[in-house]
Amino acid sequence: MTYDTAIIGAGINGCATAYFLTKGGEKVALIDREGIAAGGSGAAGAFVSPKFSKGGPLKALMEESYLFSLDFYECYFPELIRIAPLIHFAKYEDENEKVRAFKETTALPMLASMPEVPLTEEAEAFEHVVLARSGLVNAQAVCTRLAEGSDFILDDINIIKYSEGLWSVGRIRAKKVVLATGAYRPVVSMPHIALRAVWGHRVDIRTSTPLPCHLHQYVSIAATGANGEGAIGATHDVHYDPQTVTEPYDVAQGRAELLQKAAKTVMLEHVEVLKDYTGLRSGSNDYYPLVGRVADAEASLLAVPGLSKGVKTDAASLVYHPGLYMINGTGGYGFVMGPLLARSLAESLLEGKPLPEALDPTRFLYRWAKRAGK
Repeated sequence: MTYDTAIIGAGINGCATAYFLTKGGEKVALIDREGIAAGGSGAAGAFVSPKFSKGGPLKALMEESYLFSLDFYECYFPELIRIAPLIHFAKYEDENEKVRAFKETTALPMLASMPEVPLTEEAEAFEHVVLARSGLVNAQAVCTRLAEGSDFILDDINIIKYSEGLWSVGRIRAKKVVLATGAYRPVVSMPHIALRAVWGHRVDIRTSTPLPCHLHQYVSIAATGANGEGAIGATHDVHYDPQTVTEPYDVAQGRAELLQKAAKTVMLEHVEVLKDYTGLRSGSNDYYPLVGRVADAEASLLAVPGLSKGVKTDAASLVYHPGLYMINGTGGYGFVMGPLLARSLAESLLEGKPLPEALDPTRFLYRWAKRAGK
């Protein structure tokens, strides 16, 4: 069977891309070796919040993504997002200034007073900001809904090949391919792109302590629902890469670490762990996502000899794999950035709209080419 687009990877980035492409009339195959949101996206805390930093282009992109995603989920999947205020605390003394700077420079709506929460003395000693709105997404349910318009195929794709205008992707063929494979092995040669593997762990909990807001400090803690159910999750504080280690991840130890870190922020009583979720996601070395065409690094090096000497060239001079694109590197912010990035990629594929240059995956090619040419 032939599709307009095959998307490899059914996490939030792949599912969101499938959603916008199918809304645009494309016939889409969504392929994953385990299932929809079965990896890092399913294990995500799935909090929708901005990046708390002093400023810069990445902060601006994060705030735009945060506002877009809140509206997107609330409009189309209101039953799958828990909207609540967010208290974000600094984690150490040096971060207090960063939080103060955020409050002084952000245009995001804030609350003047803090919601009533049983905070620890340690948390209260740090600078904090209270955002009026943030969200917690039902990760697997949202990804499943986003994927509804495409054909889901369970398959472990190790390599794809291009011939006579079509890509062979497992048992199907497609005019275009979008790689949304996270930190896992690439299915085409991409030596110029290095991704950081980031392990995530989330626990669903039930507690007798009502929480009217979400909390971010050492870990992310969700506002509780009517039945006392919430969640605790972490991405950057829990590191493990199943691709490079032989020992299995210690779920019990990771769970204990999450609960201990949560207890440094808020006093929760009668905590019952309902379920654990773990998975691997990816971030880029410069912390920007990678969205756009995939260059053929080796062919580009041959076609543009100056690359080996560190000479930058116009992107149009590079050699690209025909009809091959990627959306990756959102790290622990997949549910924040995924919808906006996926819409931008879909608009590029369907309407030819340019993608932001800062997200172009070829930005890593020049340094690689210089090293490869030595």
